[in-house]
Amino acid sequence: MIAIRSQWRAFVAGASPAVYRILLHGMLYGLSFSISDMLFNFYLHSLGYNNAIAGEFQSIFRVAGVLLGIPVGMSIDRLSAQRMLYIGILSYGLGWAALLLSHGMTIGSLSALQLMSIIYFFIGAANLTINSAVVPLLSTVIEPHQRASMFGVSAAASTAIGFFGSLLGGSLPGWLAPWLGVAATDERAYRSALFAAVIFGLLAVLPLIGIKRAAHGMSRQGINSNTVIQEKPNVSFSRLLLFASPSVFFGIAGGMFVPFQNLYFRQQFNEPDSVVGICIALGSFAMGVGSIIGGPMAQRWGVRRGAAFSRILAAPLMIVMLITNFYVVSVAYDLNRMLVGLTFPLFSALMMQTVPLRQRGTATSMSSMTWSLGWAGASILSGYMQDAGSFNLVLIVSGLSYVVSGLLIYYLPYTDKLD
Repeated sequence: MIAIRSQWRAFVAGASPAVYRILLHGMLYGLSFSISDMLFNFYLHSLGYNNAIAGEFQSIFRVAGVLLGIPVGMSIDRLSAQRMLYIGILSYGLGWAALLLSHGMTIGSLSALQLMSIIYFFIGAANLTINSAVVPLLSTVIEPHQRASMFGVSAAASTAIGFFGSLLGGSLPGWLAPWLGVAATDERAYRSALFAAVIFGLLAVLPLIGIKRAAHGMSRQGINSNTVIQEKPNVSFSRLLLFASPSVFFGIAGGMFVPFQNLYFRQQFNEPDSVVGICIALGSFAMGVGSIIGGPMAQRWGVRRGAAFSRILAAPLMIVMLITNFYVVSVAYDLNRMLVGLTFPLFSALMMQTVPLRQRGTATSMSSMTWSLGWAGASILSGYMQDAGSFNLVLIVSGLSYVVSGLLIYYLPYTDKLD
């Protein structure tokens, strides 16, 4: 609690109005994402699809990041992060609307499932754009020494709000079902509930309107400072790819389990949607807490070691989840989510201080691209592994991947110098 209060005081002391706007955007977008993340697998199951199909959809979502990561990053650097955020947010909200309205439709030789897959690919591309653009946008309105704390609070805004989004997502089908005259697990209940993701997704664009030249401006005290003028030389493409390589294994670690976490709690412990929603909500809250304490940890351990150790420590918690006791698993899950929340902003800060300002959009999107590559492959594999057996091997592979990602961060030649 002391670390959280210290982090919040540091945020309030250094935050500009632009930072608060970005923070509000993150909260609205996080609410939209958490609702859709909570309900979409259940929606697919209500349509008659199994875990393997759910895994394929998760892969499609991340393949968009693999194919479009570099073009999106270059567009951010050329057009500005702010403009790309507008495009990404509007595409995300409208994409979900199109997906839900297209149910049962066919176009030419495209089946309903194929049409949904294509739309979901574009939703994934929009998500990539949003996540890639927000970090370089935020980095232009803060000082270098504020990165760990500011990125932490920003990440906390979009993850901790998932606590409310998961609770809301778990409850909405039950609330809407009586009005629709169907069961809470009926496809119409899930589809209607998912329209909340459309509403909050579109609202997320509003806080960004009026941020003047945020993508090209400098932070308040740094506008005339030497740290802004004296830029680093460009980093080669191969070196950018090397710096992004830990994200591949981090993506594998997440992709093996996270897309199926709602199905895991339902199938392994026979819990209803409302209890599953509470479990995932607490995990989102834990991620938010982790994001906030990342700044103080970085001050004590350093950004590099903080990012590396948090990933390595997340691994044994996945192994603990092999235990069949619901309460033990719930605690291990929450602790794992806290460590994952902690490592995200620290790794973002590490990347931002390693590359020059003019390459930060490309670096962020390349990290997202490699993470998406790992996630896409892992989610497909995980879906088939679950249908063929259980979640045990899934949890083991996820834990090992956390370790590899942490070791790469620790040994690769990132810079620890703030500029």
